[in-house]
Amino acid sequence: MVEAVAAARHVGLMVLRLGLWLAVSLGLVPGDLGAFDLVRDGFTVNIVSYAILVVLVLAVAWRPLVTSLRVFRTGTWWKLLLLPATWLACIVVNVIVLSLIGEAQTSANQAALEEMTTQAPPVLMILMTVVAAPLVEEYLFRHLLIGKLSRWINVWVCAVVSVLAFTLLHFLGTGGDFRLVETVPYLTLAVAITVSYILMGRSFGYAVLLHMVNNGIAIAMLYLVAPLLPDTLPGPTAPTTALAPLLALLG
Repeated sequence: MVEAVAAARHVGLMVLRLGLWLAVSLGLVPGDLGAFDLVRDGFTVNIVSYAILVVLVLAVAWRPLVTSLRVFRTGTWWKLLLLPATWLACIVVNVIVLSLIGEAQTSANQAALEEMTTQAPPVLMILMTVVAAPLVEEYLFRHLLIGKLSRWINVWVCAVVSVLAFTLLHFLGTGGDFRLVETVPYLTLAVAITVSYILMGRSFGYAVLLHMVNNGIAIAMLYLVAPLLPDTLPGPTAPTTALAPLLALLG
């Protein structure tokens, strides 16, 4: 597991470096790191990197993605309704677990995304978080780590690997500096998507749609609800504190 996460981190850093090089080459961000804005320019590098990854994923997996959507040929309506229902179940579990083990905490990954919403164009932010991220992450964590790996390893062993990898990779940038409570929303989401993926016949497309619904609701909360909340707590992301169990699933 440690080796797999380290390898994934290495690949991720390579893609980010390629995204940075391309963004600088296109004049989208300054070549001088001293003039580099971590939020605004960081978002640009991220979305360029995601664009690269989306192209790669679609190039190698567009056929299984389209084929997997055949899962909706039967039980179409209840499977569609299960998408928001699964999101709601995750929220309920988050609220219960977080109330038992401590106050909800905003992870570094979540805080960075929330900060990006204040400076990034909404359309591009939505494309990155609601379209690109689910596609890329589900290809890696479900289609590869379960769909492909389960040809040689028990599917539920693969599921555990997928859940742990999904959770840990969202905290790589912290250098291990995070609280256990911060992992709860990611674990909840990972378990929900993983179980849904397996029960739906290992449907890559279903996992992507479920992830998109989750991120779509979270980003809608950030743009439409969070600005209406009173800023009564200290800190730049104070208005989102009350929505922590809802927003923490964005990623």
